Formats: sequence, C-alpha cells, structure tokens
Amino acid sequence: MLLTIDIGNTNITMGIYEGDDLLFTSRLATDRKRTSDQYSVELLNIFKLHNASCQGFSGAIISSVVPEVVNAVGNAVETVTGVKPYILTSDIGTGLKIVTNTEGFLGADLAVASVAAIEKYPLPCFIVDLGTATKIILIDEDGTFLGCTISAGVGISLEALAKKTSQLPAVSLKAPSTSIGTNTVDCMKSGTVFGTAAMLDGLTARMERDFGKDVPTTVATGGLAEEIVKHCERKTVFDENLILEGLKNIYKRKGN
Repeated sequence: MLLTIDIGNTNITMGIYEGDDLLFTSRLATDRKRTSDQYSVELLNIFKLHNASCQGFSGAIISSVVPEVVNAVGNAVETVTGVKPYILTSDIGTGLKIVTNTEGFLGADLAVASVAAIEKYPLPCFIVDLGTATKIILIDEDGTFLGCTISAGVGISLEALAKKTSQLPAVSLKAPSTSIGTNTVDCMKSGTVFGTAAMLDGLTARMERDFGKDVPTTVATGGLAEEIVKHCERKTVFDENLILEGLKNIYKRKGN
C-alpha cells in the first residue's frame, strides 16, 4: 500500500492506495504548532476511523506548501507506518517540464496536480485549484507547464468580508437560487460563488487568447471546487483527488 499526503495551508489531505485503487481519503486541519507526536495520534485516529491497518505500507509520499509542518508530518508517518516518506516541497523531483526553466520555483501542489492532469486528460488543459488560494494553470499540448495565475481564495475572501466589516456575517459557501441577492446573506453568497465562477470563466478565456490556441480541457480540484465549478460557463471536470493521484504517479515513476 502507498500513503499519499498533500499538506496545504488550510488542510492536510491523505489517501491510501493499493495499486491504482484509492481505498479511502481523509482530511485534517493544518496546524503549524502540532508536534510529530500529535500528528501521529491524528494519523492513528484516522486509520481507526476507517477500520484500516497502519501496517503493510510499501511507501509514502508527501507534497507540501507549508515548510514548517513537513518534518512533523513526515516523522509522524514514519512512526505510524514504519516507512520513511519521500517529500516534495517544489517542482523538483516531479518530472514536470516547466517553460521558465527555473527549477524549484513552482509549489509542490501545482506541480503534482499538473503531473496528474497530463497523464489523465487531453491536452492542452487548464487546471483550476480552488484552495486557500485560487490558481489557474495552463499546460500545453506537449505537457509543459506554461504558467499560472494566483489570486485570493474563496475562503479568504469570505473571511475578509466578515472580519473587515461591521455588519456582514460569516456565510457558508453555497450558491443562492439567483445571482440577484435580496438579503445580505444571499448577496454575499452570490458575489462569492457566482463571482468566483465568472472570474474563472474570464481568466481562462483571457489566458486562452494569450496562448493563441484552443484549450479543450479544464479540470478543477481543491476543497472548494465542487460548489464553484458547476456555475462556470466553461465546461469543467471536477476531480477531487487529482493531487493524490499525481503523488501516486510520481512515486510509481521513481521505480517504487
């Protein structure tokens, strides 16, 4: 079995693979103050929750955009499973071709998602990652990472509205029945959900024009993607476990 873990700014997502079969996934909050022992307890609880054994792993691989958490999680993985994880903190080691030739500048999450999409979907393609930040990646027909956009994520935007204003409440990320809000909550939901969907449509169209070629595939991933992309006008495939699949593919490529 293979343990795959993606450490993001907000959440840590993990998946267990047996061959190419994803047995289960789980998610816990990223906590920069947790020790390796505390993360070990979290991992043990997750295995118990899914009635799964923490033994029998042939390997583990971690991608992270939170350097201060990597060692604690990596040590926890080794303590619980007995295997030392392979760790990715940038594009280095992913095998991804990058047009800038600046190895190491790209976050591990974007590189890993790109690797998965290149193997799974028709190219060229856009990859939309809706997490703490909202990213749009462009991959060309040869599987080369051409570049991306980064903007504040949906959760950050909602949090800022609630914290920086006196009369706007915290709201859930669920689209209202119409874009024309008639109360405060629906107005905020409309601006957030439909506004983000419109931004994705607009940015991908602009990137496609700048690229000068049609981009037939758009795939979206990330914790907030499912609710947003169904309101996009551009046909978009939601792939919840794209990064975990990319981690599995990278691990297999290394001959493990």
